[in-house]
Amino acid sequence: MKITRRNWMELAFWVIVTLIFLYERRYLAQKIGLGHFVECVTVRLLLIVTLAYWNLKVLIPRFFETGKYVQYFNLLLLSLGLYITLQSWYDMYLYGFVIGIERDQHFWSVAPYNIVVTAWYVGLTVALHRAIEWYVQSEELAKLYEENKVLKEQAELLSSQGSENQTAVFLKTGTKQVKVELDNITHIQGLKDYSIIYTADDRIVVRGNLKQMEQFFPEGQFLRVHKSYLVASDKIEAIDKNQVLLEQVSLPVGRSYKAHLERFINSHQE
Repeated sequence: MKITRRNWMELAFWVIVTLIFLYERRYLAQKIGLGHFVECVTVRLLLIVTLAYWNLKVLIPRFFETGKYVQYFNLLLLSLGLYITLQSWYDMYLYGFVIGIERDQHFWSVAPYNIVVTAWYVGLTVALHRAIEWYVQSEELAKLYEENKVLKEQAELLSSQGSENQTAVFLKTGTKQVKVELDNITHIQGLKDYSIIYTADDRIVVRGNLKQMEQFFPEGQFLRVHKSYLVASDKIEAIDKNQVLLEQVSLPVGRSYKAHLERFINSHQE
């Protein structure tokens, strides 16, 4: 699986909120002599990360963003109470008292402090996550704008050349505009955000997915035979089971495109 920039930013977010928690709970280091230090910190960390994840991935999308504010805040308060209760119970299980800034505390004496600190932490994770989301989305929008700009330039070139009796197009590859004779194109391969245009003796990489290539070239000149391939309809020499044969290459025929290809062949039979 390809790890995207968004994945890295999401990972960085959880690392940051973990470090914030450990810094805010740095008083725990003073309790090392009590024993069970690793278990105590690990459970507390798992509980707070679970709370933050529950709020970000479930409560906010399902309730807050849909306008169900009363349900959201009620469920958030319930989650805060459950988190504090579980954390305190685990401390009681390990030590017989609740770990806090002071050494020996009982549940109700530390509950107000824990509620405020936990609510602050949850609010901070929301703000940080929103900031990262805004940053990633702004980058994605900038990239999309550039891609649309390139496609618009190509479309303008195609329009200026005239679609009737058109024999060639100009394609932008890198910083160059390359003139390509339509009759020389045998097939086009889609690679997510890019396409490779194959001619009899060359290949040209351009920005734009296969669907955009379908819209860019004159209608009817290229036939979709697979999710990853367009073929020049006049270059098809034969069809063998699930393969379409061109002069120098054979390409797979996707199951969902087979009926469309058969209709095309039948329409061109005498």
